[in-house]
Amino acid sequence: MTPPVPVPPPTVTLSPAPLLRHFPDRDRYELWSGNELIGVAGYERRADGTIVLLHTVVTEKYGRAGFARLLVMSMLDDLDAAGTPFVPVCTYVQKFLERFPQYRAGTVDT
Repeated sequence: MTPPVPVPPPTVTLSPAPLLRHFPDRDRYELWSGNELIGVAGYERRADGTIVLLHTVVTEKYGRAGFARLLVMSMLDDLDAAGTPFVPVCTYVQKFLERFPQYRAGTVDT
């Protein structure tokens, strides 16, 4: 088995440290630093409980600094901990899974 590929942290350090929040009533995960929204990952939940990952968006202020990567990694860790299967429709998530194959375990076919 190939060893996991380390996921680099963001290139900018924030205080307070970014925190993942899950809002199942709004079908999304959000990444926050204090009272400031960093990014959003939206999804759709199927009747069987599978999550379809639709899009990942980071605010312009935090773009190109690794926060989308942190958001997706944190979200996938949360889904894995809950044993929730997912379908990566979002192109950013698809590219993340190519780069960090250790996160593919929860994927299911469309």
